[in-house]
Amino acid sequence: MKEDKNDNFKLSDNKEVLKLDDSHIHDFEYHKAAKNISFAFFLNIIFMFVVAVGAIYTNSMAILADLLHGLSDTIALGFSWIFQRFSEKEEDEKFTYGYRRFSLLGAIITSSIVIIGSVLILLESFSRIFAPVEPHASGMVLVAIFAIFLKALSVWKLRDSRTLNERAVSIHLIGDLMGWIALLGVGVVLIFFNIPILDVLLSIAITIWMIYNLVKTLFYSFKILLLEAPGNVNQDTLKRDILSIEGIDDIVKFYLWSLDNQKNILTVKINLKDDLKVSDTEKIKKSLNNLCSLHGIEDINIEFIKK
Repeated sequence: MKEDKNDNFKLSDNKEVLKLDDSHIHDFEYHKAAKNISFAFFLNIIFMFVVAVGAIYTNSMAILADLLHGLSDTIALGFSWIFQRFSEKEEDEKFTYGYRRFSLLGAIITSSIVIIGSVLILLESFSRIFAPVEPHASGMVLVAIFAIFLKALSVWKLRDSRTLNERAVSIHLIGDLMGWIALLGVGVVLIFFNIPILDVLLSIAITIWMIYNLVKTLFYSFKILLLEAPGNVNQDTLKRDILSIEGIDDIVKFYLWSLDNQKNILTVKINLKDDLKVSDTEKIKKSLNNLCSLHGIEDINIEFIKK
């Protein structure tokens, strides 16, 4: 190990490590996420009024399904926005690790509400396969163009999703956008050809795609709640680099988990070699903090043991 006055040091693979602090970056991302979700929420309210008029006018199953879907969307987005705002709060006596996991709770509630709504839409669509109703094709095209514009704005706003809450909302909005683009194509086809079942098949295809992606997000959120080790940290490499620091003899305990898919936390118990001074342990602690920053770990709790 080699250390200089700037607290940089060398790892066993000769990579230079600089001390980093990403906490302020994550705080900014959470504030940005709340603003993005609020934008999507209020835009979705406008969208619902447009789709309600369009569903009545066109008699389209796909548009009617999206109206019911839009209602669950608005409720889900409202929950997402509230929980995302809550997650920005600083830690206190009640929540000593802060409120970031409220964003995770928002992702779970959003995914659950939309999945339930999507299953209901899927069941209704299957019942219409053998009795499709001919929709007003030109009206479908007009409604689809306006809907695509609104949904594209929301997707663009959430294009750099960082939190799981944002990601759940983003997946949902992308699914909506794909559905409306496809609905526009179906509307154009129905102007020239009388194939009303296309309207129903489209509703089924897009709904299945959304359920698949939201179930994945839901399971991933539960894994984080169950303290699964974050996949973006290579534990073998991290342990090897820890053991390469001069003065460290062995790793006794190693607990790695993620608070919210953004903030990774490590609790480690380390055996030190004999004949170390207090100043040596301070240098080791500083090296460990810098090393963990390189590996994407924001908080580290260290306990030293001497043989």
